[in-house]
Amino acid sequence: MNIYSDAIEQLGIFTIVGGILAIVATVLAYVFIVPEKRREKLNAFGKFLHDTCNFKYLIVEKILQALYIFFTADMIILGFFMLFAAPEDYFGNRHWLGVYGILTMILGPIMIRLVYELLMMAVLLLKNVISINNKLRSQNGNEEKNGIFMAPDMGDLRQQLRSKAAQPQNPQPQVPQSAPVAKFCGKCGSPLNEAGKCPNCDNNHPQA
Repeated sequence: MNIYSDAIEQLGIFTIVGGILAIVATVLAYVFIVPEKRREKLNAFGKFLHDTCNFKYLIVEKILQALYIFFTADMIILGFFMLFAAPEDYFGNRHWLGVYGILTMILGPIMIRLVYELLMMAVLLLKNVISINNKLRSQNGNEEKNGIFMAPDMGDLRQQLRSKAAQPQNPQPQVPQSAPVAKFCGKCGSPLNEAGKCPNCDNNHPQA
């Protein structure tokens, strides 16, 4: 019991230390590897890690392809060996398994193909979305906007908020200019002209 308790205790310590190191590695990856602007500064291994973390390629497609080839070949080989098999049953009678072997070689690969195509539908759909996104990015001058694995670009929103903040919040209302005061002749009361002279009386009369 002491051996198992010590193993469990050590396993718990290793789990805690491994979790802390994993958090540190995640932060470092998001700072030095994941950002798109740092890809050109990385070496070959760093670019491989960058593409892996940003899902620039799909591993599941190759894995499914290898499994499909393996299980298809296994069904065909198994069915071929069944053509030469005639095991004895409980009563000592032999039964030829050639019919089962033929069905295995024919129906086995068909069933595996159907399952593989159903799984590949999601993968092919994602590949087509990535291809369309890359074409749109190349048309926009190789500027990756609205990528499927990217955070939304908030640059335009920040620029709009800054421009609004630069505008005065409470602009002062403009005071309309007062109309010029009319001047009248002090003798006859007629309005004076622009030169300040009365058109009806003596030009030297005082103003009202």
